[in-house]
Amino acid sequence: MRVLLVEDHDMVARGLEAALNAEDDIAVVGRAANVADGIRAYDDLRPDVVVMDYRLPDGSGTDATRRIRDTHADATVLLLTGFDDPGVVSAALEAGCSGFVTKDASIESLAGAIRAVARGAAVFPAERLARALSGSSGERMFGATLTGREREVLGLLARGNSTEEIAATLFLSMHTVRNHVRNILTKLHARTKLEAVVTAARAGIVDLSPER
Repeated sequence: MRVLLVEDHDMVARGLEAALNAEDDIAVVGRAANVADGIRAYDDLRPDVVVMDYRLPDGSGTDATRRIRDTHADATVLLLTGFDDPGVVSAALEAGCSGFVTKDASIESLAGAIRAVARGAAVFPAERLARALSGSSGERMFGATLTGREREVLGLLARGNSTEEIAATLFLSMHTVRNHVRNILTKLHARTKLEAVVTAARAGIVDLSPER
């Protein structure tokens, strides 16, 4: 998997690059230190996954994500964040991020998240995301519009399963799973799988608690 790393702290960026390049199936093909360079690097390199820091000198990682996805709707961006700001969730959803990784995660967790979003999964730290969403008012009417199979697919998305894993679990074809996912996104008015999961969690359709 070809990865673009957007991180403004040189020592952190070098450490992440070395650690990710040590993985057999991951190659950091470029680095950028700000929003403008990150957008240019994406245009030039077209990586499989962007690992994007949230706080950058000339803007936020969500700003960069939005601008990249304005011209490359299929861009896959994994946001690196301390998750201190409750507004990060909303900003990342609006920008179209594929997932979150907290900065206290291990390199193994980051590498696993890169693999997962590259396969089409939504990746997030469930416990922290559940805390961020606590107290959110739900639109429970969404639940009534989902079929039983769509609820099953949505539940597996909330567990971080990729399209292939959902197909294998439910004994469905990839084409059928993609159709279910497309219907879920439409019914929940979501643009990405991650946004669908968060919308469903806010509505009480799925449970993001670690015990699930």
